[in-house]
Amino acid sequence: VIGVDSEKSAIDDASANEMLNHKPNIDFWAMDAKGAKKRLADDGKKVDVIVVDPPRKGLSAEVIADILEIAPQRLIYVSCDPATLARDIALLKEQYDVKVIQPVDMFPQTVHVETIVLMSRV
Repeated sequence: VIGVDSEKSAIDDASANEMLNHKPNIDFWAMDAKGAKKRLADDGKKVDVIVVDPPRKGLSAEVIADILEIAPQRLIYVSCDPATLARDIALLKEQYDVKVIQPVDMFPQTVHVETIVLMSRV
């Protein structure tokens, strides 16, 4: 398992949790998606599943192109914005089918809903 985040503090927190939970089989990389793609290629690692949790603006065209090039069997997309989620699913639909959509009300009494989508390669 490899966790990637461009925010170093998120990687520091994840590493601390890894030690607290005695999970030595996880690597964490503080870098953006482009850097992670290059490192995976340099290391010759194959990716089976990608989990993305982009900001409200959704995935960039470059990240979508990278996902399509890496071509994992499954993609898990966590979204806080239904409009950008729909846009990104439309951009991925030629290579991925939506299998499960699960809304999660993490912020009760507000209009905000997180949505988790499981997609599989066609």
